[in-house]
Amino acid sequence: MTKSVLCRPGVLLSVLSALVLSACESSYVSDISDIFSDPPAVSCPSVSILANAERLTLFKEGDGRDIIDIRAEVLIDDFIAKCYNEVDSTTGIGQVRVDLSLGYTASRGPANQDGTLGLSYFISILDKNKTVLSKSIFHIETVFDGNRYRITNYDEPVNLFIPVTPPQRGSDYLIYIGFQLTADQLKYNQLRG
Repeated sequence: MTKSVLCRPGVLLSVLSALVLSACESSYVSDISDIFSDPPAVSCPSVSILANAERLTLFKEGDGRDIIDIRAEVLIDDFIAKCYNEVDSTTGIGQVRVDLSLGYTASRGPANQDGTLGLSYFISILDKNKTVLSKSIFHIETVFDGNRYRITNYDEPVNLFIPVTPPQRGSDYLIYIGFQLTADQLKYNQLRG
């Protein structure tokens, strides 16, 4: 006596699909995981706006310090920092590059008749002990066009290069930004709180 086995096409297709997929899965998993593995972590310095150097009030020439004597008030209210790890993975030697762009908002004061504004800001790089390793000063020229009394803008990006050798990493450094203030301007900021 011969028994015939009834094979449904849907069941056969399901079994074959499972076998094919399991074969694909086992032969390619290691390759796929290599392709999608996490890239090495970028070790970046922290970037901060220095307290009491984030704002600047510019007065007209003379001793007046009333609201009618203000040429401009400026606030560092943002920055864009992009970090790139250019360190050899074998030796740990290389550099960390940070592209930093300062964001600011300037308000024109009643004593600003010509609609121009010039100001300076700094970028400092410090080590983990807060020793200043470098400080650079940059100048911004801004014009209040027409009746504009407020401007929000970003300065051109500044490229910073921090050399690293083991055991140093990019995260061992700090970057501070702020306005380059005179002693009187700093005192004014501190009194305003």
